Amino acid sequence: ENGEVRPARRVGTAPVELEAFAARLGPDDLVTLEATGNAAAIARILGAHARVVLANPKATKAATRLRAKTDRIDARTLAQLQSVGLPAGCLAAR
Repeated sequence: ENGEVRPARRVGTAPVELEAFAARLGPDDLVTLEATGNAAAIARILGAHARVVLANPKATKAATRLRAKTDRIDARTLAQLQSVGLPAGCLAAR
């Protein structure tokens, strides 16, 4: 938010949980997700409320040269990369 990474709670992937989260988003909000197995379904739900970008997890890790890979590190890394413009190689096909 305003160029700063802010802590947020985990969002469950059940449709009802995603819908509740999405209802708090607006058209100017940007959500960046790693392109994993269920990312397309999540993007469809969130995309009805906000802009959604899918990031290639391997390219993102390579771009940042991170050794550790956890959800918390991934979320912070994606937020930081998105704040400066996600490198083209990190974008996943949609």
